[in-house]
Amino acid sequence: MEIDISNNNIELEDVNKASGDNAEKEFMPTGIPITSFEYNIKNEEEEEAFTIFQQKYVYKRNFVVTGLFTIVAVMFAVSIIKNPSGYVNWVLCFVSLVMIFTTWFNTFRVKKYLMRALKSLEDDKYRFSLYDDCFKIETVFTEEEKAAEDFVPVKPRVVRFEDISLNIIENARLFIIILRKETIYVLSKRVIEENDQTLLRNKLKEVLGEDYEIKG
Repeated sequence: MEIDISNNNIELEDVNKASGDNAEKEFMPTGIPITSFEYNIKNEEEEEAFTIFQQKYVYKRNFVVTGLFTIVAVMFAVSIIKNPSGYVNWVLCFVSLVMIFTTWFNTFRVKKYLMRALKSLEDDKYRFSLYDDCFKIETVFTEEEKAAEDFVPVKPRVVRFEDISLNIIENARLFIIILRKETIYVLSKRVIEENDQTLLRNKLKEVLGEDYEIKG
């Protein structure tokens, strides 16, 4: 499953059906992976990851918008004090305050909607495989799902390091993979062996340099 938030929209997709460049879809890694493991994600872990993403990329914009509209609101408030009968000043001051409220309300509304949508996916399992030049994420299907008449085999999501803008944020509980600042994958340390965590961390640090960030 991936979280696609491009163009301020949220789309939840199975990793096998994820959007991306044709080159990413068609390229398949060869050789033995550096590390490979199965994992699942709990709803609270997705919420933590998305909050960290918003703090890094969304809150900055919100603070700028809030600052600008606060200045505008103060300017009109001063005009109201000088001329309380000025109807336009009241309206524009109110509009500025509404814009501040809407900016933050939408930010938290998006997260609330997303967490509700992700709740039903907690039982899904995925496999992450790391190679020298890419990583691969695929959904792990049960034998029952594979035996279903309508089951259609689909390709995993493969991301080559040379093709994309990639950022990693690691904290005490998670590895948060951010593609092009619009798609998020979350790996929980809860289900990753310590040795696999070390291999993953060392390789991605080597590839990303300063784009690999450790929080707390």
